Amino acid sequence: MTLFDHLDELRKRVFVAVAAWLVASGVMFVFRFDVIEWLKRPLPDNMTLSYFSLLEPFITSMQVASFFGLVVAAPVLIAQVWGFLAPGLHEDERKYAVPFILLAALAFAIGVAFAYYVVLPFTVPILLSFLGEAATGFLSIGRYIGNLIMLMGVFGMMFELPVVAFLLARIGLIRAPMLVATRRYAIVILLVLAAAMSPSGDPFNFALVAGPLLVLYEVSIVVVRLAQRPERRDAAEPDPL
Repeated sequence: MTLFDHLDELRKRVFVAVAAWLVASGVMFVFRFDVIEWLKRPLPDNMTLSYFSLLEPFITSMQVASFFGLVVAAPVLIAQVWGFLAPGLHEDERKYAVPFILLAALAFAIGVAFAYYVVLPFTVPILLSFLGEAATGFLSIGRYIGNLIMLMGVFGMMFELPVVAFLLARIGLIRAPMLVATRRYAIVILLVLAAAMSPSGDPFNFALVAGPLLVLYEVSIVVVRLAQRPERRDAAEPDPL
């Protein structure tokens, strides 16, 4: 294929992905009130949300619709990415298309669910308790929803790590011994990322973010060891583990 053929293929893939996202976002826009009520559950019972500008209700509705539309449309989006990359893969590697698409979409959804059901129930009350009864809180619904969506999006991307590692191993770009050898540097980088992504500075919330990151890195090593090409595995150095 020529460069223009690749660009035309990319244009078609992007069009399908955007169309799927818009349709899914439209569906989620209809159910935005149910989703917002679901997102309000981590709040204390006596806490209410308010809006403070004319555009805030519209912007918040679009945030909810676009993010959860992305979650719903994830299989189609990932399928378009795979379809664009597939011509560069070997014939025996293309058979992993369906498992990769389903697992990548599932991993993102699991990351979102982990953030909501595990991280937020601890994080939100702690963040709201720093001033105690010294002040009365009036939360902006736009900022609250925006913070939750950002956190869930980050965890969704985090949980893609083993799936991406699988694909890179099948292509031959990474190997398990390489990941094992760079583990100490990876741990430092992951801890820095966890500190930056942690909603508050307390050790408990830091552990809620850092723990899954470190576990996912170890899972990625196992996934790469199982997925790397046989010829790469035979030629690889002895695994330190």
